[in-house]
Amino acid sequence: MPVPQQLARGDRMGRGPYEKSGLIEDTGLPPGKLVKERFEIFYPLEEVEVNGKTVEMPAAYELDVEVKLTYLPFGTPNGDPFVWKEFTKTVSISKSGK
Repeated sequence: MPVPQQLARGDRMGRGPYEKSGLIEDTGLPPGKLVKERFEIFYPLEEVEVNGKTVEMPAAYELDVEVKLTYLPFGTPNGDPFVWKEFTKTVSISKSGK
């Protein structure tokens, strides 16, 4: 299998499509197929002094996460995008750390 030389960077095609296919991620939603994505959401941290030591503790133990799936037709972001699906969920971490 050929090694992509351009690693999907830039606007040049190279000698063929295999030259640009190194880092391309499939972001399409196939029709009728359940798709699961995983995202890492970092909690805000603050430095707190505990027993004479400075440690980082979460600033909040609950976060409201808002997700919007937006359909952007072919063109520019200033085109005619619309929100396809939207929901909000509250996530929390335990204060004991277990």
